[in-house]
Amino acid sequence: MRMMRTLALASASMVWHGLALAAGGTVSLPGTAVIGSDSRDVTMVFACDDTQARGQTGSLSIGFGVPAFETLAKRFDFDAFEGPDGPHKPLSAIKATTAQPLRLAASGSIAADGTTFDFAVAAAMRAEAAQLTSVHILASEVVKGGGLLRWHQGSPRQGDASILVTVLIGEADAARLKTALAPCLGGK
Repeated sequence: MRMMRTLALASASMVWHGLALAAGGTVSLPGTAVIGSDSRDVTMVFACDDTQARGQTGSLSIGFGVPAFETLAKRFDFDAFEGPDGPHKPLSAIKATTAQPLRLAASGSIAADGTTFDFAVAAAMRAEAAQLTSVHILASEVVKGGGLLRWHQGSPRQGDASILVTVLIGEADAARLKTALAPCLGGK
């Protein structure tokens, strides 16, 4: 299970770092992250890799990167999310459009640029049924469009501020998302 989550996160990280996935697609949307009194622009990445070859599994992921994360390290414990051994507690509450917030366990990694920290909720298309169901619900909501995606990322360290990310999903964005995520959502 931990290996599948590592593979799904690695797949999502490849998207953020500019490498193409073998199948499916990605959509990046601008958003805003607020941490205490600090606000910064972020990019929310939605990705589908529907590879289903022998010994491989695709993944469905949603994530965002926090630029210049090291300047926030005293207010948020980024290190705790690094890699597959990060907290497996549902510290992420993500709400898309009109759906109820879903609580998930995000993983994280430092991006190749060394200054951005990427968070993702990701699930392999096989072997991670519970996580896949939750990510699938979120992705199914965002393709409807006409609303906001709100991601509340808690820190495992007591007294830390939370990261609050907001992304507006317009009708044109929803159409792009629907096309890119269709292979992972059962569409054509």
